[in-house]
Amino acid sequence: MEVLRTKRVPGRRQGDDVLRDIEILQQTLNELRGCGLIPKGVYRFRSHEEADAWMIRTIAANHARHSSRTS
Repeated sequence: MEVLRTKRVPGRRQGDDVLRDIEILQQTLNELRGCGLIPKGVYRFRSHEEADAWMIRTIAANHARHSSRTS
C-alpha cells in the first residue's frame, strides 16, 4: 500500500478554516472598494457611442468618488 505524504505549510495551524478566512477577506475588500466600476444592472443604449460615453462618465465618477476617500 502506498502512503501519501503531506507537506505542512508553516504559519497555518491544524484545523484553521481557510475558506472562512478567504470569505472574510473578500467581504472586507468588497466593503473597502464599494461598488465596482459599473453599477450592476441592465442598461440599454441607442448606439455603441452612447454606451461608450456613458461608461466613461460612470467609471470617471466612481474613480473620483473612491479616490477622494483615500486622500
